[in-house]
Amino acid sequence: NKGATSARIEPVVSGGEINTKGMVSISARLKPNTIVSPGQTIEIPITYKLADTAWPTVPHAAHLYDKGFAGTPVAVKVTATLDGAKFHIIPLKLFDVAPSVEVSEVAPSLAVFATANDVTRESKVDFTMTLINHESAPIDGTLVAGSNGSQERTNVPVTLAANESKPVTLTIQLPASGAHTHVDLSFRTARKPSPLVTVPVIYANAQVAHNLRIGYVRGFDFSLPNALNALGVESKELSVDDVKTADLSKYTSIIVDNRVYESQPELIATNQKLLDYANSGGNLIVFYHKNDEWNPNPQRNRPQLAPYKLILGNERITDENAPISFLEPDHPLLNSPNKLNQDDFKDCIQERGLYYPREWDPQFKALLQSKDPNEAPLKGGLLVADYGKGHYIYTSMVWYRQLRAGVPGAYRMLANMISYGRTR
Repeated sequence: NKGATSARIEPVVSGGEINTKGMVSISARLKPNTIVSPGQTIEIPITYKLADTAWPTVPHAAHLYDKGFAGTPVAVKVTATLDGAKFHIIPLKLFDVAPSVEVSEVAPSLAVFATANDVTRESKVDFTMTLINHESAPIDGTLVAGSNGSQERTNVPVTLAANESKPVTLTIQLPASGAHTHVDLSFRTARKPSPLVTVPVIYANAQVAHNLRIGYVRGFDFSLPNALNALGVESKELSVDDVKTADLSKYTSIIVDNRVYESQPELIATNQKLLDYANSGGNLIVFYHKNDEWNPNPQRNRPQLAPYKLILGNERITDENAPISFLEPDHPLLNSPNKLNQDDFKDCIQERGLYYPREWDPQFKALLQSKDPNEAPLKGGLLVADYGKGHYIYTSMVWYRQLRAGVPGAYRMLANMISYGRTR
């Protein structure tokens, strides 16, 4: 009570989960005419048991489109009388709802195979995950997993101690059909199963040139190394010191991942080593950057990073379904080893590209064009140039999102980029 007058609390304080029919009532009975003096604080314990039918909201990312994804609202109504006036105090709090057992941290979270033949050769995949018992008592159950395209199910009995987290690895048989599918994971108890965790299985139908060895400077996530692994090529993550000191000629392609010149600005000082690699016969690929972390800037000791003039702007294409035009449909980068077509740009997520170039040297060839509705077309999403004995590719398209989402065309495009200048 922060006021100057004592308040009287009614004998019943009610509260509970709010649903479509109103409040599910619970109550705490107090002594009649409980008085709260000025400056006094009293605690009123209320025990609330969540309904067994309550829908889990944890993890939040898996429930963004569910009703009540942000939590279960629980309200408490306190009826008080102050100076003869009766009023209600109704605080509202959101509580997360976890399943009794949560299947968490599943890896891989996306299984991508370059071709259906890969599944024939490697039709079993190891999935690792963590089982979390959110109950304060032991739980016996069965971890059940299997592909929707296969009759086989893996059933593993698991006992979890109270509040225990336990790592588990399962080997799942995948169908060798060559059609997109998914693997479902669930922990089942005598009461009810945990929510399904679904892992997409994608067949990209992507071919790569022979004997590739890829070096890459990784960006903010693992989309690129995971994709290279899915394509079945030999690859190695390079640190800035590796770029500075290693013999780069042993790599058939080197990729500078998204915004690496910002996340690892020390790479700028050794960028000439990358350009020399391309000039001597290598294939240097650079994924998108922001204009203020790419364009030449003497105040930040940042020279021109590309071998030829390449100035980025703020333009972007935010419609993930924006139509794509092939400006040079016969160019090898669009045809070898995978002949790309309009289907390769379907089912993309979030956007086409960011910070498109607004100026570039004529040495660069623009291969694709796209546009948002009622906007001018942009041509700089995929630029390629010969440089000395080698090649330089700059792309503003957000391939990392598409790779992470398992868009097959993104894997076919990546396969063409790392194979550029090589033969099968």
